[in-house]
Amino acid sequence: MKIAVNVRWLLPNKLEGTGIYTLRMLEQILPAAMEHEFLLLWDRPSAMKGMRDQFSFLNAPNITHKLVLPPARHPWLWWYWNSIGVPVALNRWGAARYWSPDGLPARTKIKQWLTIHDLNFEHHPEWIPPHVGRYYRTHIRRGARMAEQLFTVSEWSARDLVETYGVAAGKIVVTPNAPQRPMSPGESRFEENYFCAVGALTPRKNLITLLKAWDLWLEKHPERRGYLLNIAGNAHFKDPIFESAMGDLKHLDTVKWLGRLEDDALEQLYRGAIAFCMPSAMEGFGIPVVEAMQCGTPVMASNNSALTEVVGDAGILLPTFDVEAWADGLEAMASGSGTTGEGGENWSEKGLIRGGQFTWSASAALWLKVLKSASE
Repeated sequence: MKIAVNVRWLLPNKLEGTGIYTLRMLEQILPAAMEHEFLLLWDRPSAMKGMRDQFSFLNAPNITHKLVLPPARHPWLWWYWNSIGVPVALNRWGAARYWSPDGLPARTKIKQWLTIHDLNFEHHPEWIPPHVGRYYRTHIRRGARMAEQLFTVSEWSARDLVETYGVAAGKIVVTPNAPQRPMSPGESRFEENYFCAVGALTPRKNLITLLKAWDLWLEKHPERRGYLLNIAGNAHFKDPIFESAMGDLKHLDTVKWLGRLEDDALEQLYRGAIAFCMPSAMEGFGIPVVEAMQCGTPVMASNNSALTEVVGDAGILLPTFDVEAWADGLEAMASGSGTTGEGGENWSEKGLIRGGQFTWSASAALWLKVLKSASE
C-alpha cells in the first residue's frame, strides 16, 4: 500500500507535542512496514534536510520525500497547503491513504487517517489567536467526521471526540504518547534546591497559577526563599494577561526562565528537581509528566483532562486554579511530607513504574494493526 504522511511538524531541534508524536511513531512504523511505500510530505527544505541528516530511519528505501511549498506558517497558507499542494502530491504519487498526525485533513477523495490530540480550541478559543482557532474549528471538525480512521493520544481525548463531534467511538484508536526519548534517574548539573516546569508558554499551560502559588508559598514560608523555580519553554505568541500578572509577583528573582531545553539538558532538569509541576488547564496527554516520572522526579499536576489519566495514582493531583492548594503542594514536596502516596509508596518509585508503561513501540503497534486490517 502507498501511504502518504504529513510531516510538516518535524522541525529540527524544535519538536513539540505533535512533532514528537509524528517522529517517534514513524520511527517505529517505518521499519516494521517495509512492504509498504511511504511518501513524507514536508513544507520547508531546511526541515527535510535537517531531520533526514539527524534521523537515519527517515532515509529507508521504502520512503519517498516530497517538498510541498509554501511553508505553512499561517492559516491562509495552511489552507493552500492542505487544499491544493497536498492533494496534487497525493494524486501524482497515487496514494491509497493519507495520514495527518496534526488532525488537519487534505481536500481529497483519498481515504484519510487523522490523529487529533485534543480539542482545546473548541472548549477554550480564548487560548489561541482567533484566526488559528477559526481554522481549527472548521477543518478539524470536518476532518473528524469524514476521516476513515481517527487516532488520539488518551482515553479522555477519545471521549471528548465522541461527545463534541459525535463521531463513533469505534472509529477511534488510542495511541498514547510517550517521552520524546527514554529517560532515567541519574546525576544533574542543576545543583540548587528547585522545582521545575516544562512546556510552551501559552495560556493553556496555566503557568499563572503556578507562579502565583510560588509567590504565596515563599511569602508563607520565608525560610524557603533560597529555592528556585526553573521553567523551560518558549512563548508561542504575546500574552498580555500573563505579562500583567507577572508584574504583580514579589519573588520573580527566584524564577529562572531557561528557554527551550533539548535532550540531556532537559533530562538533567527533571532529575535534579524536588518535583515537576504541570498546572495545565487542559491536556490531551502531557508528555513532560511521563518524562519526569521516568527520571524518578515526583509529579504535581492539575486534576483535569488527560492529566488525571496519565498521572493516575503516581503523583499529586491539585485543583487547577487553586493557588492555595498549589502553594500547599509545594510546601508538602519541599518538606518531604508529600513524598509518599496514599498506599505509602514513594512518589518517585510510583512514578518510575507508571512512566515505564508508556512506550512508542506499544502505540505504534496499535497503528500498525489498523494498517494490517486496511491492507487485507
